[in-house]
Amino acid sequence: MPVTIAGLDRLMMRGFKLLGRLAIFGCLLLLTGCLQYDLNIQFDSQTHGQLVQQLHWRGAEVLTNPDWSQRLTELRDRTAAVDGTIRFVDEQTLTITIPFNNGAELEQKFNDFFNPETITSGLFNLPSGEAITAHLALRQNNWFGVIFNHVDIQFDLTSVPDLTATRLPLLQQQQLLIGNVMLTAPWVRLPTGELTAAEQWALVPGQVNTLTADFWVPSYIGIGAAAIALFVLIGYGLKYWLRLG
Repeated sequence: MPVTIAGLDRLMMRGFKLLGRLAIFGCLLLLTGCLQYDLNIQFDSQTHGQLVQQLHWRGAEVLTNPDWSQRLTELRDRTAAVDGTIRFVDEQTLTITIPFNNGAELEQKFNDFFNPETITSGLFNLPSGEAITAHLALRQNNWFGVIFNHVDIQFDLTSVPDLTATRLPLLQQQQLLIGNVMLTAPWVRLPTGELTAAEQWALVPGQVNTLTADFWVPSYIGIGAAAIALFVLIGYGLKYWLRLG
């Protein structure tokens, strides 16, 4: 069957589009490398916890690269604003630790860190300038000695292209971002109803990731108050018993 000029034009246009997509995603990988992002929300008790984030760039030595200087400065400012610290593990890896003293502080510091009022080119921005944002909402109830928590977390990764969705063979084993979110607490309820010490979710590029969980932490203030009340009752009981005796 003969190929028409119009058919050749369409084939050439498809070829150019394919090459263009390869070039764009290839440049992104060369400029930024692949980011491995892991977040662990560690909630030990009613009055103590920390956010631990580890960022590892495969193929990009951000610590010694002058092109990353402004981004590192802004990240240090964002971390300091929420009383956090940054530690460089090596030239490609850093760890951010943000402490919190209660649920309200966790919610505030998480949202302030991921959605600062002024930011121009942070490490959570793509080279095109699009930001990666996240939001956390926490609801708490006191259950006499333990605190019940329901957490909702949203990671908006719609600006991060899912390279596997391009169906381009050269990009099938590549991603601009690979990440996991973990919740660590004394008692975390899994979707099956089983209680465990941690739950983990994988982040999926190209979409809004919605994560929810229920967990409990001990309330030492509540336990202390209950113990005091118990001792008072025992004291009154002994006093009454001695009077009767």
